[in-house]
Amino acid sequence: MFRAAQLEKACRVLARMRGDLCLRFDPGLDPEDKLSLALHRAARQVLRAAPHRLELRQVSGGELPCLEVQNVRYRAVPFGPELGPFLELLVDLSSRGSPPEVGELAPAELRVLIAPTCPNCPGAVSACAGVAATFPQVRLEVVDAQYYPDLAGSVRSVPTVIVDSGRSLVGGVSEAELLEVLTERSTEEYVQQTLRSMVETGRFSEATALLADRKGQAAMAALLARSTMADRIGLMLAAQEALAASARCMDGAVEVLLPLLGVPDANLRGDVAYLLGRIGAPAARSALERLRSDPDPDVREVAADSLGMLRKPS
Repeated sequence: MFRAAQLEKACRVLARMRGDLCLRFDPGLDPEDKLSLALHRAARQVLRAAPHRLELRQVSGGELPCLEVQNVRYRAVPFGPELGPFLELLVDLSSRGSPPEVGELAPAELRVLIAPTCPNCPGAVSACAGVAATFPQVRLEVVDAQYYPDLAGSVRSVPTVIVDSGRSLVGGVSEAELLEVLTERSTEEYVQQTLRSMVETGRFSEATALLADRKGQAAMAALLARSTMADRIGLMLAAQEALAASARCMDGAVEVLLPLLGVPDANLRGDVAYLLGRIGAPAARSALERLRSDPDPDVREVAADSLGMLRKPS
């Protein structure tokens, strides 16, 4: 229930709404679910603050409960610290005009992972909501990571914004920073940062699709070229996950990995030789044969072992 001060605040904020909105509540498969009940209660309370502008409609079909308004979905209760960003979102959505000129902003999906007691989460939600309210092609999902750990995956820090199920932005982020990220998605640097963020947050299995793609493979080679030992461990784990899912998905990476066999860093040469062996593509055979004459004995040993892992030419 709204306290008197909360209701007063909600009425004051929602008085700025310029149009009508429909809140769609889906109780999910279990209408007695704790979050389902809390979402429904929150929606009814917000409705009290602007009964002439807001409509609450119950829908069905979803597995998990949610509260939706236009291109924004909440799987978190917009109460407490999260009430303010939710109210401002309703105002912005009701006043939506033409998006500003930022070039061709491609459709995007944002998922912001929060926790009810997180002091920095409202700011991240506000930034994401501001972008979603301005650009209808951006779909936003706000998720209570404590209540839905499966949706958070291996991410353990909040707030975390996940862009297009790929790049992770951990910690506070401004609307301007988020918009900059969205406009850079077609660049090589963005793909590298996406892969780096997935590795840093332990989302190795989610990197599988990226590493099966030529752009992702080029990003991996670029990251390896300037990696520390800790970086390489994460990248190797991601590659192993990808190869476990599809044994030949990284065959295309051989071409971009071969130049790294000639770098001065013997540890990197050895790690790349090992990765080429795990990939198993016959195209790496000649380069690995040459590496058997490497000045470093450990590299020579890895090269010999990797040659034994290569598939026979078909």
